[in-house]
Amino acid sequence: MERIDTAMILRRTGEMLRLTPVTALIAWLGMALPMTMLSTAPGGGNFAFVGSIISTFAQFIVTSRAARRAGVMRAEGVPGRAASYVLLGIVSGLAIAIGFVLLVLPGLYLLARWSIAVPHVIVRGATMREAMRRSWQQTRDIVPPTCAALVLVGSGLIVSLILDGIAATAFGPAPLMPSLVSNLAAFASMLLTWFLALAIYTLVTREEPQELEEVFA
Repeated sequence: MERIDTAMILRRTGEMLRLTPVTALIAWLGMALPMTMLSTAPGGGNFAFVGSIISTFAQFIVTSRAARRAGVMRAEGVPGRAASYVLLGIVSGLAIAIGFVLLVLPGLYLLARWSIAVPHVIVRGATMREAMRRSWQQTRDIVPPTCAALVLVGSGLIVSLILDGIAATAFGPAPLMPSLVSNLAAFASMLLTWFLALAIYTLVTREEPQELEEVFA
């Protein structure tokens, strides 16, 4: 089996993105623009949770759409996927957040090991526990390239944090343009991590029956 490296992961991520460019664009703007409106409106900061709700639905839709176009969707109509997906997001999200709070690297490591848990739920219909277990097993030998790819596609989040720090105001709403650029950068990175997750999933399961060869021919 060919060794999976960072370049291969990023290349496959681009292939996944090219399968659903319109869906990706709609999801990107559908997350960034509402959050910009909220952050620049008086009292809008109290509704920051709206971004999490929008992104939760968007990831499910985008991943499902890309998986269908790639010919790897195996869980169409499988009951319980949505519940497993939401529960997975809560459990893994909390664990990864704690890891980042501790020393950053533990959080990045957990993010890499559970990077394909969401595709296992959405694409294969796995339960939360099964998805986390499979992801942990299948990413065991590709942690360094996965971490490197995550850092690269996540650079927009760093840009967003810097802009937010520069434009921070003690009182009142955030300035429009810095807030817009910050949200576009942050949600671009978030969107890319979804395609990256599906990319890694297709790479580690490439020995299973799939139509990817026809798609990427």
